[in-house]
Amino acid sequence: MQFGYAWEKPLRNTTMNLHPTNIHPSPEQQRARELFLKQDGLRIDAYAGAGKTTTLRLLASSTNGRGLYLAFNRSIAENARGKFPTQVACATSHSLAFRAIARSFGYPEWKLTGTLTPNTVVEAFRMPENLIFHSGLTLSKLSYCSLLLDAVKRFLLSNDEHPEQAHIPRYGRLESLDAEGFAQFTSQAISHVQALWDAMRHKNADLPLGHDGYLKLWALSQPKARVDYILVDEAQDLNPVLLGVLKRMDCPVVYVGDPYQQIYEWRGAVNAMAQVATPHHVLLSQSYRFGPAIATAATAILRSLGAKQPVRGLEAIQSHLALVHPQVILSRTNAGVIGNVLKCLSCRIPCHVLGGTSGLEMLLTDVRRVKQGQGGQSPELLGFATWKDVMSFSTRTEGEYLRGLVNLVQEYGEETMLRAIAGCVPNEGDARIICSTTHKAKGREWGYVEIDPDFLSTRPPSTRSDHQESIAAALRLLYVAVTRAKYAVDLPQSLLRRFGLNRTTSEVVGAPSVAEAIVDNAPTSEDPRLSGVVSPYHSPAKGESREMASLRRIFG
Repeated sequence: MQFGYAWEKPLRNTTMNLHPTNIHPSPEQQRARELFLKQDGLRIDAYAGAGKTTTLRLLASSTNGRGLYLAFNRSIAENARGKFPTQVACATSHSLAFRAIARSFGYPEWKLTGTLTPNTVVEAFRMPENLIFHSGLTLSKLSYCSLLLDAVKRFLLSNDEHPEQAHIPRYGRLESLDAEGFAQFTSQAISHVQALWDAMRHKNADLPLGHDGYLKLWALSQPKARVDYILVDEAQDLNPVLLGVLKRMDCPVVYVGDPYQQIYEWRGAVNAMAQVATPHHVLLSQSYRFGPAIATAATAILRSLGAKQPVRGLEAIQSHLALVHPQVILSRTNAGVIGNVLKCLSCRIPCHVLGGTSGLEMLLTDVRRVKQGQGGQSPELLGFATWKDVMSFSTRTEGEYLRGLVNLVQEYGEETMLRAIAGCVPNEGDARIICSTTHKAKGREWGYVEIDPDFLSTRPPSTRSDHQESIAAALRLLYVAVTRAKYAVDLPQSLLRRFGLNRTTSEVVGAPSVAEAIVDNAPTSEDPRLSGVVSPYHSPAKGESREMASLRRIFG
């Protein structure tokens, strides 16, 4: 199967500007251009704000050859079409796959674009209300179908031809199983994962393939490109299925990305920049986003990850490590975002959740579901039958990642938090402060950024062998958060000490029209959305068990 855009004749005589006047290449970019013209493959590591897309435009303008620019999403591809030379096609991998699979397999459009949910899987497969596994684990049918969907997704994003036990995730209640118990569970579940994938591919079955499904079919068809070279932007976020497609290409491939911004491992992405083998390699270390102070902080984090070359800030930009009037507060977890929303509302500050509130609402609705004994479906709460189980598990080392959520639920209650989240302004432009996870903020930038203290705790690895990668993943996420700032970033004092950093000014910097930094403000019940908050875990409960009394002391 071929993809790309075919021309009747090569565009060798096209009139074009090989040196666009709006691009003044740095010595590093000029070196990248020289290596690109050798036309035998190139890897470009580009630190945050180092002009990745601008560098790709420079490369494309250096040759008359037909090229393909692969963007991370549709909006980036559409924006690129007006900036790249006309002989370069700009597209996403999904758009190429959609055209090829729709033409070759004749699936109806709903089959390709529909969304699989736990409920659709439950309707397609007859299951009892609760499933008991050999490991002793019991899951509700909706919880189990949520897990199967996640396993299928991990297979779809892998470079494997068939579902394997390694694709079954280990989170929620599964974290409590020992190695033998988890192996027993996966040996039972893998046949159901395969059955689900078979039904997704069947033309007459009611289950859709979805976007990742048709991408997988396209990859399995061994596609080839009819272009002279391929430019891959944000290459650090390539998942194994796309990495496999690109490695099989007959033309040179240029991979551009920041290996330290690879933060989507939970979605199937791998350290793609470390896995590509190219004859040439160049680093873009000059950032055009921020000044030396933020570059120093970024470099300190990268040193912990093994980076040898520093990030270079732009001298013309004055930047600080300081307390700020934040435009955005970046958190590591959803619980951190919820906490900051509550703090904003307690101070009567209009706030917006980047990417929308649906993910937070789903998590809190899952809390309600667990409290009602229906079983959790989200990755955080999957398999927990009661809220007491969640609280107890969060006191263990492997359950530390749940502690922030448990504290918030015990302090405010999920219903109060759902009402508070509903009070967030839907339009970013109407907010005085934006609350976001760092994952949602990737690719964005703001003048003044505050880093949530929840970066101080990280989810423990499932096994000791994962310990170093767990630490590295947390450091990469912190690096992304810090480099969203242009003028100032506010890091918690403990993080400043950890990396040997000091604030560069004692002043609070940023637009004074925005309220004072609110991280240290204790939430109050002044806002009507926070009214009626009475935590049963802050007062004695008649006849409670000793276990619950112990939990009260931990969370009270």
